[in-house]
Amino acid sequence: MKCAQADTFMHAYVDGELAGVDYDAYEKHLLECDQCSRCCRLQARFKAAVRGHLLRREVPEGLRRRIETSIASAPPPPRRWRWQLYPKLFPALVAAGALTVILVSTRDREPLDIQQAMRTFRSAMPMDVVASSCERVAEWFRGKVDFPVRTPAEAAGVRCEGGKLLPYRDQLAAFVKLRTISGHTLAVMVYADDEEDRLFELPSRWVNGLNARVVSNRGASSAAFEGGDGLRYVLTSDLDADSLTNFLQAAYRH
Repeated sequence: MKCAQADTFMHAYVDGELAGVDYDAYEKHLLECDQCSRCCRLQARFKAAVRGHLLRREVPEGLRRRIETSIASAPPPPRRWRWQLYPKLFPALVAAGALTVILVSTRDREPLDIQQAMRTFRSAMPMDVVASSCERVAEWFRGKVDFPVRTPAEAAGVRCEGGKLLPYRDQLAAFVKLRTISGHTLAVMVYADDEEDRLFELPSRWVNGLNARVVSNRGASSAAFEGGDGLRYVLTSDLDADSLTNFLQAAYRH
């Protein structure tokens, strides 16, 4: 990827909307290009500052319904495949398509909050605030989100590294990055949402009275649950699912 192409992907990456091959290629470019990496960090901090100071306005219900109706009634885009011109290529396309369906189906079984948390956990985006004190990180979110941010107890053997504001659906979520004494990376995404995601059925584990949905994917595990304070939490780590559940038991209590 060249710098000119990377520049077109920067805003989508910072907003958490870049995915797939483009996401992987852009992250690889950031590791190789200091200039693009600096521009990306600057843009991320700028957008975070703007989000933190702008008033949040409710979308009028009438406008929301019109948008949803328009999306639902929009005709599907016309097919432009011309595989008939390339008969030798068709079997390869069928195999690639089957693999894509498998990968997309696996991804789509994950709730949206877990997808967002894992995508941010794997990204190289800088934190909006950098601090080793969990109390200081939690304080930074005050006034920027509409709820108090509760980080895992320091007694659980973790220290904070920083925090970031994340756009999630039509609101802002808090994302806190941590590290265990043994060197494992952890992150917790916190948001307030009254809508229960009923589109996904995942195995649940009861931990300290919390019904956690646990997912493992590409070397990372996430546990999504509703805390005793009514907020939604997604705990993500490079730990395996069992180890993450053990940490959840030590860090959060109903």
